[in-house]
Amino acid sequence: MLYISKFICGDNRGELMKTKRGKIIVWIIFIVYLLLLVKVILFKYPIVMIREILKGPKIPLSYRIASSNFMPLKSIFNFLFKGQSIRTSFKNILGNIVVFAPLGFLLPVLTDRKSKFKSIILSSFILSLMFEIIQLLTSLGEFDIDDILLNVFGASLGYLFLRIKYFSYKSR
Repeated sequence: MLYISKFICGDNRGELMKTKRGKIIVWIIFIVYLLLLVKVILFKYPIVMIREILKGPKIPLSYRIASSNFMPLKSIFNFLFKGQSIRTSFKNILGNIVVFAPLGFLLPVLTDRKSKFKSIILSSFILSLMFEIIQLLTSLGEFDIDDILLNVFGASLGYLFLRIKYFSYKSR
């Protein structure tokens, strides 16, 4: 992300995003990022396992809903204080934050809406909610409201990173 920030926010940032080549490069980065996000969130298991999940015996939706976490901060609290391994807790909490940080960084650059923090919050919430609903409906994961909270927080951090980098370059 640091390399991308130098590429986008560097001294010639305005020039880069005004050129067709620059826009194409940033769009390619964004599309690759979205594809990696789908891979990390929905296709995290080996393909053989995914095939079995999708064609195997279906777990009733009512059971999947009952085993989902709809209580905010419950999973985060369990990871932090209920005897989870540090590695698992670290991977889950920071992983959810880190994977959405590029969204908060790239989306405002692509839409040229750097002052619209609300749009980043809403976009990251909708995208994260879509992933969680797909996981719930397909059994490719579990619905967890805390994942949505952490993802939105990660996108917010990405946005703040962009704002800090943008203004630090702009003030030079």
